[in-house]
Amino acid sequence: MDTFEIFFTIFILVLLAVAVPFGMMFANWVLSPQTQLKNAVKTDAYECGLSNVIGNASERFPIKYYIVAMLFLVFDLEVAFLYPLAIEFMNGGWELFAFLMVFLIVLEVGYLYIVRKGVLNWSKISDRIE
Repeated sequence: MDTFEIFFTIFILVLLAVAVPFGMMFANWVLSPQTQLKNAVKTDAYECGLSNVIGNASERFPIKYYIVAMLFLVFDLEVAFLYPLAIEFMNGGWELFAFLMVFLIVLEVGYLYIVRKGVLNWSKISDRIE
């Protein structure tokens, strides 16, 4: 493969990456009914089915929501790291198995720590953290 083919392929990819979102936004603008803009109820913010939202966006959330979000990210990244290990598991030998076991043990120790601290117990978390 020569240099022109490589750069031409990258150019086409970048062109598609820019053209597709703009094309979708243009199609949405052309195909959307304009009558919705005249109705104030339809342009109002929709929050989980609540018709009357009280408060503003700068209010503080309890810390328990952030803790659960961080836990979700940790265990979501666990899956992201386990998938390539599962693909290469048969080719890796015992050193890959040892690496996998150390990785899983560290995650399990972290999970047992948060369970023991009661982070996942929603009824008692507000007493300790807030």
